[in-house]
Amino acid sequence: MYFRLSDIPPLFRSSETGDFIQRCLVCERKLLDGAEYMIEKAFVNYPGMNTQDLIWEYAICLDCINEMKSEYSEESNRKIAEYFQSHMNFSLQEKLDSEDNLDADDWTSKCIVSGKKKELCSQYQVYAYCIGDKCTFENAPFMIADDAIDEVVKLISDKTLGFMNDFRDKYFPPPADLSPFFKDRDFVLI
Repeated sequence: MYFRLSDIPPLFRSSETGDFIQRCLVCERKLLDGAEYMIEKAFVNYPGMNTQDLIWEYAICLDCINEMKSEYSEESNRKIAEYFQSHMNFSLQEKLDSEDNLDADDWTSKCIVSGKKKELCSQYQVYAYCIGDKCTFENAPFMIADDAIDEVVKLISDKTLGFMNDFRDKYFPPPADLSPFFKDRDFVLI
């Protein structure tokens, strides 16, 4: 399989240190020694105010992703796969690739599903596929907007949604004084 490799862009580095994310969130495996992994960041955006807040960021190795997805119900796995197979549009990635553009901000500027621009989203999530200290540029990096996330949540079984929310609560618990505001918020690991 052919894809371009480039240094992991600032968008997908640690927001605290600006350095590479070093370990898998789940198994704590060292990632920079050639591991294959995904980086996900979720943001709340304030359209018109030109500002945003990071909700979470993490890296997770492919072994842990596969183990987690095995916890999803068979129906949820099937529906999620069908949804993305029929809705993902890689035309932006193809265009940027043909232009030799490896700017992650450009690759994540609009939703890969709905085409919604990042600045119009109230929430969005960005994803990168990495190998060691390199980011691949093929179908990723990409962004998924709030409207597409809402559609995916509607497809997921209660069992799978419960598993995803348990994951969120374990790794990204809200501050105790704010937890009542987050109890109905769903976490989606795509």
